[in-house]
Amino acid sequence: MKNSMKQSMAIWLSLALFLSLLLLPSLSFPSGIAEAAAAQDALQQTADTSKSSASAKAGELVDGQYTIGFTIYKKGSDEPSVMYDYVDRNSGKLTVSGGKKYVSFLLKQSAETKSFKTQVKGTLVETETVSTDTTANARVVRFEVDDLQARLKGWVKVYWQLPPPIGLYDHEYDVDLGFGVPVPAAADKAQPASPAKETEGKPTASNGGNLSNTPSANANTSGTPLAGSASSEEPNGSNFTDLQNHWAKDNIGRAVGLGLVNGYEDGGFHPNTTINRGEFSALLSRALKLEQDPNALSFSDADRIPAWVKPLLTPVVQAGIVNGYEDGTFRADHNITRAELAVTIVRALKLDVDTDAQVTFSDAGSIPQWAKAEVAAAYKQGLISGRDNNTFAPNDNATRAEAVTLILALHDKLQK
Repeated sequence: MKNSMKQSMAIWLSLALFLSLLLLPSLSFPSGIAEAAAAQDALQQTADTSKSSASAKAGELVDGQYTIGFTIYKKGSDEPSVMYDYVDRNSGKLTVSGGKKYVSFLLKQSAETKSFKTQVKGTLVETETVSTDTTANARVVRFEVDDLQARLKGWVKVYWQLPPPIGLYDHEYDVDLGFGVPVPAAADKAQPASPAKETEGKPTASNGGNLSNTPSANANTSGTPLAGSASSEEPNGSNFTDLQNHWAKDNIGRAVGLGLVNGYEDGGFHPNTTINRGEFSALLSRALKLEQDPNALSFSDADRIPAWVKPLLTPVVQAGIVNGYEDGTFRADHNITRAELAVTIVRALKLDVDTDAQVTFSDAGSIPQWAKAEVAAAYKQGLISGRDNNTFAPNDNATRAEAVTLILALHDKLQK
């Protein structure tokens, strides 16, 4: 009897256990299946993204949309071109289709940029316009790229009608484009950026840049100010937002008061940016009050000298104050060095030079032979000074502040 009861209890327990195992899965499986499916999808997405990223890094891109960084350089240089200031640097998109790669980005100052070409199979080809926003004066351009790891040659033509004294600016120049590593883009962000309204309608020397290829209505192309309308000699450098505690504040203020130079629409003077040979020559011509000459220049690269510079450059060339290089070029867009500044100012003032004169700068040995006598003469006359640690830094690019200070010294000498 007891054995029979034990057997019955065992049967009931087994039945209860079986039923509990049967019922529990029916309650837990749906959520478990969903979680597993979601996890599987997430893993698949991660795998797909990793695959795309790995392919991008390896140069084997799968068809799809990517974001990509890019830089526009001056030709043959690691220095960004001024053209880089007139694109949306965060708008780079890469489209890969059928193994071909197409880069697109937002180009600002669309109306003034008459042509933007890139090299395709060895030939410069006009970029494709994807979309245009005339109100914002912007357009999205697209072009094919064969090798994202190599520099791509480009060419730009700018035609810009600016107010006096600049007037018409008609210039074209070569650039190089470099690209970053593509990053797979989300599907809802895959389309090229649409043009956005530009907040500044005219170029300035922003971001510490050099506008050597683009003029401003109130300044020349590197950002070196041209003649202003002020007539007082009282220093007013305090009017500029970026001159507080700057060593050249009073000099710049005087130069502005004399009408020799001017500032920028953004309220700054940009004293530490560089100035190129064409710009300083034009500034010097104005300071000397030389009559503008429309006659053609004989330099082999005259077609690359900005139109607004040419009539100002001609008289200083004819006066023997500035000249070109042995290869017949002038290289107007090359930054002017401190040694070149010294030579130019000595020639402008027609100072006597002593070929045996020496200077005591700690880096005197680095002063080019062709500039040593002029540097010594300019230093003797108090026109130039050194930098920190008793150095002259002859091969360093001159800054706007240094150029204006020298022009002011020239002005003062001429008044005596």
